Amino acid sequence: MQAHAFRQLMTGKNIYQLCFVLLSIALASSLVVEALPRKIFYFSSYLVALYLVILTVKKQWLKDKTAITVALPLLFIGLVRLIWAKMFSHAEFSDVVNNYFQGGKLFIIAAFLSYFIIAWRHYLSRPLLITCSAILFVGLLVTLGFAISEHAKTLTRIRLLTDSAGTVSYLITALALCTLYTGHRVITHRGGQMVLFSAVFVVNMMLMILTESRAGVLTLPLIYLAWFYFTHRWAGKISLVVLALFIIVGALFMPGSVWQRLDSIHNEVDTYQTNNNTSIGARFSIWKGGWHSVSWSLLGQSPDQRTAKAREYITQHERHNPEAYKNVMYHLHDDFLETLSLQGIAGALSLLIFYLVLLILAARRGVAGLTLLPLSIIIFGLTDTVLIQSGSVLILVMAIIISYAMIHPPEKALS
Repeated sequence: MQAHAFRQLMTGKNIYQLCFVLLSIALASSLVVEALPRKIFYFSSYLVALYLVILTVKKQWLKDKTAITVALPLLFIGLVRLIWAKMFSHAEFSDVVNNYFQGGKLFIIAAFLSYFIIAWRHYLSRPLLITCSAILFVGLLVTLGFAISEHAKTLTRIRLLTDSAGTVSYLITALALCTLYTGHRVITHRGGQMVLFSAVFVVNMMLMILTESRAGVLTLPLIYLAWFYFTHRWAGKISLVVLALFIIVGALFMPGSVWQRLDSIHNEVDTYQTNNNTSIGARFSIWKGGWHSVSWSLLGQSPDQRTAKAREYITQHERHNPEAYKNVMYHLHDDFLETLSLQGIAGALSLLIFYLVLLILAARRGVAGLTLLPLSIIIFGLTDTVLIQSGSVLILVMAIIISYAMIHPPEKALS
């Protein structure tokens, strides 16, 4: 009897639906609950691995082109980072190596997990999506509540459970876009879709303002305007113009501290030649130093070598920019340049494939709105390193897995 009950519980549908709910809970709580989301992710992975082994033994493996298309880039980027981290495990800047080692493991695990969640997406039912959509939306609201509480206590830019306000800005956006896409699949009434869009955008924008991320505040409205254009064309161009006007009017009510940071962009760029020891000036110096530190080899160089070369350039050509000299040891504030400077040609290629596959797959399957998830990762990666911290990798891969599982599921899904 016990064996029979176990076999009933270990059916593909039960495992799939349990893992999908668990991933939704993990993503929804990832910015406000410590440790638990990672444990949930690993538990889901172990469960899926066991099930896939059973299917392999039974020769019941399900082949799916969409799943393969998503899983292979995740596997490739994970393997490159893992191999690189093993090669340079002796580096003095061991925290940098460890970040990529942990992130590489998560990418590899996510590759197998994504294959299962996407290939078996015929198990997605409407009640399951309604449940997970609600979980994600509640998680977004709870995140806002924690952010408001943190800001009230510290009166500074929010970080939540991340290392910086910049980091939390793009992770919040990944959570919000996943919530929006999932909810859009559940809600079929146009009026309901508009309410969902407005609610998610307002919450996402409030959170972004609390981070005071200049890149986020400037680009987020454009991302949502693009979403509206892609998914609500029935509303017409006038509605798009009205939305743009509402955004402009809403911008007038942003806190003064946000406006000061936005205004400083112009001043810092203008004074770069005479004073490069500013936030943007340091980025320019870091990018230049990072570019001149690149080792054009297959698997790049150690963070020690990269840092030494970049600091030498900053000292000689960037007037020893103190902020850049100090921070270049951590990362280069640009995902592609960061990956190229450390993991060489293989790393850069793995990142490009990761970006392009996600964009092209969503576009070719007719879900243009979904392209905004990888596009947001690319945009934020132009001025920061999105994929270096393992915590960031965890949140982003969960958002990708959940979202891409909803690409054109079979007709019997959502019944």
